Amino acid sequence: MNAGRELALSCAGRGWWVHPLLPNSKRPPGNCRRCRPSAAGQRAACGFPEDAGGCGCLSAGRFCHGVRAATREPELIRSWWSGSDFAVGVATGPSRLVVVDLDDHHRQPPDAALLLPGIDLATTPGTGSVRTGVDVLELLCRVRRAESLLHAPPTLTVRTPSGGLHLWYRAESSGRFTQGSSQLGWQVDVRAGWSTAVAPGTVTTGGRYERLGPATEPVRVPRWLALELTRVGLRARDPDAPPPARIRLPRPTVRHQPQDGSAYAAAALRGEVDAVASARAGRNDTINRAGFRLGRLVGAGLLDLDAVHQALTDAAAQAGVDPGEAKAQSTLRRALQAGMRSPRTVPSTGARP
Repeated sequence: MNAGRELALSCAGRGWWVHPLLPNSKRPPGNCRRCRPSAAGQRAACGFPEDAGGCGCLSAGRFCHGVRAATREPELIRSWWSGSDFAVGVATGPSRLVVVDLDDHHRQPPDAALLLPGIDLATTPGTGSVRTGVDVLELLCRVRRAESLLHAPPTLTVRTPSGGLHLWYRAESSGRFTQGSSQLGWQVDVRAGWSTAVAPGTVTTGGRYERLGPATEPVRVPRWLALELTRVGLRARDPDAPPPARIRLPRPTVRHQPQDGSAYAAAALRGEVDAVASARAGRNDTINRAGFRLGRLVGAGLLDLDAVHQALTDAAAQAGVDPGEAKAQSTLRRALQAGMRSPRTVPSTGARP
């Protein structure tokens, strides 16, 4: 019995796109001289594996280019696995999967500021006990006040031979993500887009990728986790989607300042709103800075408080912040109030002596 072939057919039957990995390995094979690098560290002429253009292997039904050769065709799978007991890789993007890879490399933890990039952990207890990617994800759950993803996990969970965990999720219908290493957290990798996840049940020289717990299928990515992936820049924009809607800005309401103060307020408002809308890492800090700066203009009578609050909320939503997220709203309100207590004086360059 060809265990690799049966596993590949089973994965394809679940709607996953599969491609061969070398027996007992996580590396894809090549099968023509043109698709193999001529020397260690060099790329092949056809661009393996990033670009399959110009190579005839795919059109000939061969499996070059690793994840980009992935298929769900049963006959092609039988052909590829007929001569060798290849291991099985799953192409995450075409399969609409996001796999959170929690490593356990027994390395010295970095400074607390680097455990969860973009998140201030200065007042968060327990950072000194973090040792693995599992610990980091648990820390993220606590910071976001979300239910643990690891205690009785509801989604397909796989123990890796090195002792780590793979949490398999189904991407939402409108969500496309890209792969990333450590953007979400230390020893936390994200396999998405043109990335490969080793199929559960695969055996390598290090051991078996073994399913844990009762869940046999990936569940949808939790909304809060999808927002975190967006925050750290791992959400891929759909090329067919329309551009983000331009945020409607309130008109400056000048009461005490001359007309050039209105122009200054309008420019400041647009700049801060754009900064928040485009933020990918450190969004909370960006919201805090923008709220304080615009709050100073609200305190000076140049901008309306409610209108500024709504504009910044809309901008944060474009950056992936849930408009109903309590922490973001609290940060924004406090920042605006702090700025209002220190009104900005805008001198009139056009005032007559």
